[in-house]
Amino acid sequence: MVGHHVHDVLVEDFGTTGGAPYFLKILVGDKNVTDELDPEKIFSEPLPTPPGNQSDQQVASSALKNILAILNDTGELTHAPGPNGLPGGYPVRLSAKGAEVVLPEELSLEEAIKINEEAQKFDGIEKIKDDGTVVFTEKSVSIMREMLNYDCEELRLEESEERAMELRTLYKRFAQRHR
Repeated sequence: MVGHHVHDVLVEDFGTTGGAPYFLKILVGDKNVTDELDPEKIFSEPLPTPPGNQSDQQVASSALKNILAILNDTGELTHAPGPNGLPGGYPVRLSAKGAEVVLPEELSLEEAIKINEEAQKFDGIEKIKDDGTVVFTEKSVSIMREMLNYDCEELRLEESEERAMELRTLYKRFAQRHR
């Protein structure tokens, strides 16, 4: 699957991709069974995920799996976010050399990147500049201004800790107002 973080959130919380683009190919052994399944139906089924911070264990387990595959040079095929600095998630082969994006023949790397760049807009990200600066969508900026009184059109990497502390304070105020 080529997909963005937004897919995890939308499918887990709402049982839909919300229109965010993705690419999915399902193989059983060497047989392509993608056409035999309805992805939207699969996505609509509730996912058994732990509530709240317990889902952090899921994330940590996935990260550990990837780290061990690299350290142990397994050549494991899996899915990983941001391989080699790319936006979104991709099918990868993990080894001591790092992450190698492994796409099906019918999908180029450029097409896969474009899918994730479009999908990130559903997560409020217009684009990510070469220096790592996150540019938020107009809708996201508007919501942050209206709901939190937070003004941030771009987030530079070196500002992330300071901005995180600011957001924490603003979220607490928001929660207090809406109790």
